[in-house]
Amino acid sequence: MRKKFLSERKKLLSYERGTFFKKKFKLRIALGFPNSYELGMSNLGFLTIYKLLNQIDEVFCERFFLFDKKESGEVKTMESNLPLSHFSIIAFSVAYELDYLNILKILKLSGIPLKSEQRDKRSPLVVAGGVAVSLNPETVADFFDCLFIGESEDLILEFISEYLRLSKKKTSKERMFFCFSQIPGIYVPGFYKPEYDQRGWVTDIKAEGGVPQTIKKRKVELGSIQTHSPIITPFSHFQKSFLVEVGRGCSRGCRFCAAGFLYRPTRFHTQDNLLNQIRSYAQNTKRIGLVGSLVSDFPRLEELCSQIYEKGLEIQISSFRVDKVKRELLQILVRSGIKTLTIAPEVGSDKMWRVINKKISREDVLRSVEIAKDMGVRKLKLYFIVGLPWENQEDIQAILELVSDIHKIYRKFGRITLSVNPFIPKPNTPFQWAGMNPELKLKEKLQTILNKVKTLPGVSFEKKSIREATFQGILSLGNRRVGEALYYRTVEGLNFNKLWKKVGVDFDFFVLENKNLSLFFPWDMIDTGIKKEFLKGEYRRAEKEANINKLKI
Repeated sequence: MRKKFLSERKKLLSYERGTFFKKKFKLRIALGFPNSYELGMSNLGFLTIYKLLNQIDEVFCERFFLFDKKESGEVKTMESNLPLSHFSIIAFSVAYELDYLNILKILKLSGIPLKSEQRDKRSPLVVAGGVAVSLNPETVADFFDCLFIGESEDLILEFISEYLRLSKKKTSKERMFFCFSQIPGIYVPGFYKPEYDQRGWVTDIKAEGGVPQTIKKRKVELGSIQTHSPIITPFSHFQKSFLVEVGRGCSRGCRFCAAGFLYRPTRFHTQDNLLNQIRSYAQNTKRIGLVGSLVSDFPRLEELCSQIYEKGLEIQISSFRVDKVKRELLQILVRSGIKTLTIAPEVGSDKMWRVINKKISREDVLRSVEIAKDMGVRKLKLYFIVGLPWENQEDIQAILELVSDIHKIYRKFGRITLSVNPFIPKPNTPFQWAGMNPELKLKEKLQTILNKVKTLPGVSFEKKSIREATFQGILSLGNRRVGEALYYRTVEGLNFNKLWKKVGVDFDFFVLENKNLSLFFPWDMIDTGIKKEFLKGEYRRAEKEANINKLKI
């Protein structure tokens, strides 16, 4: 296994352009993406932190990944092939809850105690940031010394500055942790003690030792930073692409969407800033990937794309808002090499569009598909969600009718990929109070859609594992007892049905049941800038929209 890694590492490094190497430094940091190299090298947050840390003279930051989930050897870094135990700080960029088990596997393989309380002064500091832990840090709180809440570009620099200052004074770990807890946006779980009810649900979290009771989410001013991929490689998901962030946040307010609420308010980089980044740093590729929660809302997007195209560059955009698909813009993108249009209707009925607060219509979807066909886009990808609150069989039928009408437009022209995934409730969104559909009901809904797709030539079907989705649900809504189950899974290999009983977690309550609006959540000590009462109001409005036709009757 180790020889295989050395060979793979050498090959990957030989194809990279922009990798950092240093000979002189004071602090060595291992920055990990707890999944594959391909996914990690496509994650702009991970790459941005790598770049920022290496811009500090005293710091050398190296990357590591989980190349193979069956890996049994010690995890080592890309740049120097060193074991993680040789580093002062091990930092994880965590985008997906399903990677939590991968984090524990990496620590175990590296001989590093899994829990913060088990590590002594000789152990590296283990920290993490990213969207998953910013939404709800409690599921993995026992495993980390510090967690970064919100946008970390400024926060990580403050943390490193404080670490260097304290290390120079030979400060104890305990004192270090307290000093870190005084930096806004840093959550040090060791100072916080949760209380539980008989279902294993957290009823309160108390701060001890003079640390803040509330952790305020960090937010950066985009005008002060440049967010782009420092390394170009053909082995990322976006092959040989220079990724540049267009903006952050989304003002649309879809009630299921975590990114739309966590990254508020909506902010965009200026057009000059984006063009300067492309001009200065994209010499090693002809492909430009525009990244953001809602790229299609960027002011003067057509003008930006036109200027990129005039430089002889290809443009990639991950997805389009249905009502933002315009002929003139799509014409530029097709000329620059775009082959697939990705849109996310999410649902198929007017009722459900109102419920999720997505202000589009069936006509908007069909119009965007017509434009894509007219402009010569041969591939169409559509995203849908099933199992949303207040969804019924009529709403599933509406998805089938919408897909059928789209197929009528595209059937003799190109191919359609239908990606249908179960709804997973996310913290700090209006639908955090909603339960998931049981596995059997989700299976029936997905099978109904698949049966229809089989009758439509040129349409392929993608879906997420239902079991995986429900597991992600409990990780998303979890607390330290759920984390304890992950611990025993890693250490003892027990199956989760036994583990939920072992740690005292009522799986059905956590995942399947609708929650009372007065319920305390494990993430309530996080101040995202959005009041819980506002989220409650949005949940009530969704319920009202779902029942509006019944009221008319």
